[in-house]
Amino acid sequence: MVSLFIILLSSNLEKRTYKQLYKYYGEEVLIEQTDIEVPNGKLYNILGKSDRVYIGYSPSKFENFDFMVLLDCDNKIKLVRVLVYRENYGGEIGSKRWLKQFIGMTEPKPFVSAISGATISVNSMKFSINNLIKSL
Repeated sequence: MVSLFIILLSSNLEKRTYKQLYKYYGEEVLIEQTDIEVPNGKLYNILGKSDRVYIGYSPSKFENFDFMVLLDCDNKIKLVRVLVYRENYGGEIGSKRWLKQFIGMTEPKPFVSAISGATISVNSMKFSINNLIKSL
């Protein structure tokens, strides 16, 4: 009998991830951690799908913020969402409109759109996603 180690809804971060995946797929999905080493986070397979999801963190001015990136089988970005942003300023990086610029990315992007008051978070998100793309 094959046994799978499935990540259960144990943390608030994973609950938010499952909620975003449910919105995207329109059905509940389960995830399992992969053995692939990625910077500042973990990569998970989505059971029953060919997609993978990365859950990571990136620094802002004083705190880290958590985000997820949904990838297809060719490591093309399908969705990016900020899960938890802990700063008073710069929360605009969580807007769907701003995050759209990462969709379809398969290679590191040298420039992204700026957000006034969120310079550190913008550069941090760009750096983290570029590192993720390079590591895959």
